Amino acid sequence: MNTRFVKSPDEVWRLQQAYAAPAFLDMRTLAVTFESDPGVIAGLLPPPLLPAADPRVTVSISEIARSNCVGPFNAAAVNVACRFEGREGVYCLSMPMSTDTAVIFGRELYAEPKKLAEIELDQRPGGRVRGRVTRRGITVIEIRAQFEDGFREANAERESGNYYFKFLPSADGLGFAHAPELIEVTHRSTIRRSVRGTGTLTFRESCHDPLIDIPVLSITGVTLSEGDLYTTARVAATVDPAAFMPYAFAKIDDLTVWAETPASVTV
Repeated sequence: MNTRFVKSPDEVWRLQQAYAAPAFLDMRTLAVTFESDPGVIAGLLPPPLLPAADPRVTVSISEIARSNCVGPFNAAAVNVACRFEGREGVYCLSMPMSTDTAVIFGRELYAEPKKLAEIELDQRPGGRVRGRVTRRGITVIEIRAQFEDGFREANAERESGNYYFKFLPSADGLGFAHAPELIEVTHRSTIRRSVRGTGTLTFRESCHDPLIDIPVLSITGVTLSEGDLYTTARVAATVDPAAFMPYAFAKIDDLTVWAETPASVTV
């Protein structure tokens, strides 16, 4: 007897098409870019990623009306400018999502640092827009923006390299099941309309999402845009497990809040 737990060849083919070419459509994105402390930014980047010429960080909050893989959802991202093999790109430090489907898809496929969150993007009279990301009762990210002008037609296409680290903890809890991989995800965006404005960015203290550790020295850009996003990926490199280990816990909540230290551990 066939069950829905076991897919037919046609179903497998359709599912793999979504994994191979995810599409996120009718997006509305509020983004803030700021300059940060070069030393802090360099310390956030796992090897083999290197700092970019400018210590630049972009925080975005988006509404995605449609997708070919996980339905509609809200999303946020904190992207740190970096370089890999001479190419400019971004390392994603945090990527909250509003649905468990969006979390599971991106974490398993690309190893994106996704966590469930309450995500709001509100447009108010007078050109005011506010975006908020709340986890465990704390609004860890808040953007308040002001746009004096209306949208302008953009019809622009952009491409960027986004980097994530794919790894699996060993079943005994010590080390990795296999060597971590650096995943390079190519984002191809079609921006239909956009507008520039001014605004503020606030990070709030949370042991689970310590974004407040990133200094916001100078905001250099605030934008509101509408468009679509298409992604593809490849394994860019195999990563030294020992060198990556200090960075491996960045995308999970602080387990020490609940964990008790065992009397002894045999390695």
